[in-house]
Amino acid sequence: MNDIKFGIQLFYSQAYDLLKKKIISANKENWDSLWLPDHLSGMPGGSIDDFLALWPLYGVLSEIAKEKWFGSAVTDPHRMHPAVLGQIATTINHISGGKFILGMGAGEGMNLKAYNIPYASALTKMRESIELMKLFWKKGKRVNFKGKFFQTKKAVLLPKPISEIPVWIAANGPKTIQMTAEIADGWMPLGVSTDFYKSNIEKIKGIIQKDSSRDLSKFTFACFQRIFINDDEEKISEQIKTNKFGIALQPSFVRDMGYWKDEFDEIFCEATGYKCDEISLLKLDRDEVGKFDVNKLSVIVDSIPDEVIRDNLMIGTKEEVIKKIQKYMKLGAEYFLFELINGVSSRNAPFTYWDVTKMISEEIIPTIKGI
Repeated sequence: MNDIKFGIQLFYSQAYDLLKKKIISANKENWDSLWLPDHLSGMPGGSIDDFLALWPLYGVLSEIAKEKWFGSAVTDPHRMHPAVLGQIATTINHISGGKFILGMGAGEGMNLKAYNIPYASALTKMRESIELMKLFWKKGKRVNFKGKFFQTKKAVLLPKPISEIPVWIAANGPKTIQMTAEIADGWMPLGVSTDFYKSNIEKIKGIIQKDSSRDLSKFTFACFQRIFINDDEEKISEQIKTNKFGIALQPSFVRDMGYWKDEFDEIFCEATGYKCDEISLLKLDRDEVGKFDVNKLSVIVDSIPDEVIRDNLMIGTKEEVIKKIQKYMKLGAEYFLFELINGVSSRNAPFTYWDVTKMISEEIIPTIKGI
């Protein structure tokens, strides 16, 4: 049997009844783990703002899906002191029987800016948060820590976890990837190209192998992808175009792909009000993104070939998705986290959320795992 694992991100958590239905459905399927987002509001450019708090929901998961692992995808170091977050993670570790993965990221504007939550020096804050939590989990008491943002003196956090709590970082930038290699237990980049994945998986391996205190065999290389399966070429094209607009708002990524042109600098500034080397979607809230004239980005969008998106992201037919999973596996991916973006309503038939999660469970996962 193949050791490759699959997790499902139960993203739209605005209605408890719908979420519970998703949990019950996923529990009956071949998913290895169930993941929840940590949002106060929706993604910039998105339409859904309603999110239930993930932390109490793990109690529901632990009762309904007793055999599954759980994960957070992802939380940040800004909204909770690491002692509080560490205690919550320990509690979930206990109620799940040790089957909890803490996913962390540097933070996103829609969860911070509108609420006046400070997010400066995000990477330093995230490093300190992870280091302090791991210190609490290891020692339990008399924990002394002196950082720029967090300090403790003979602090106590008991009981200890019943097993090690893996911390995976959602890292797409060079600095967060470096940090992931230095202190995390897993890497979970979002929606990247195979070239990006290949180059950075080697970078992470190289850093870990040079550190005698680190064990590469205990590190997990995951791949977080939004997944859309359909056999209607028109609907696939619509989804590809949506993704291209999202990519066009990330000039550095377009440049790395080799499709940025000098004339795009002025076009981008006119459309967004930002210079291409200044913008960071992680620092913007929904209202700010809503003011963008995205139609002006069309020339940038059109410069990105559809096949580039289709070849790298989990968009397309079932057969295409299987080939893409196998492609990432060859690069070293061990764990796939999927956020299904097929709609739940019957008007999306025969490719509703329910159709696709069943297809992945009954056809794709067994094909990949050889079961």
